[in-house]
Amino acid sequence: MKLERFDEGLHHRHIVAYDPVYGEVFAEVRKFVHEVLEGVELVHIGSTAVEGLRGKAMIDAVAITARQNLRNEQRAFERIGFHRRPVWVDTDEKPYVCASVVHAGRRFNVNVHICHRGDPVHKDSLAFMDILGRRPDLRQKYEEAKDRAHSIDPGDPQVYNKEKEAVIREIEALIDRR
Repeated sequence: MKLERFDEGLHHRHIVAYDPVYGEVFAEVRKFVHEVLEGVELVHIGSTAVEGLRGKAMIDAVAITARQNLRNEQRAFERIGFHRRPVWVDTDEKPYVCASVVHAGRRFNVNVHICHRGDPVHKDSLAFMDILGRRPDLRQKYEEAKDRAHSIDPGDPQVYNKEKEAVIREIEALIDRR
């Protein structure tokens, strides 16, 4: 698998219908990561992991590592071709890398959030997706928030995420954190 730079083109930021190819792209990325990074489990999260949910055609994943220092894991991802984007908030508690890949002639951006097992990035992402899968009313509300966010500034991920914030908080309030 060849990893390339994250494609910053606005055509990757449109809100589109769910496409089953997302699972295929994720499977290829997961296979590649598992072959070259020992002890990392990759889990598909985000809109592209929720069948039927509209969103950006970007593959989001959580990389679960046993490595104590998440920055060291981030550097391992960078050594195999992933990189950081300057527009993305990258903290020691939530390191991030990205890339783009070509699958069946189409380019897909891939975001990887690095964490430990049981970390909120891991557990809450799975719970969030589960709620969206079970609650069509919240799925519709979330899709509408994405449409609004995209209409304001499709190129700025911070604006996009801020505009979805209220709906995300509403969904997150339903997560059982016991």
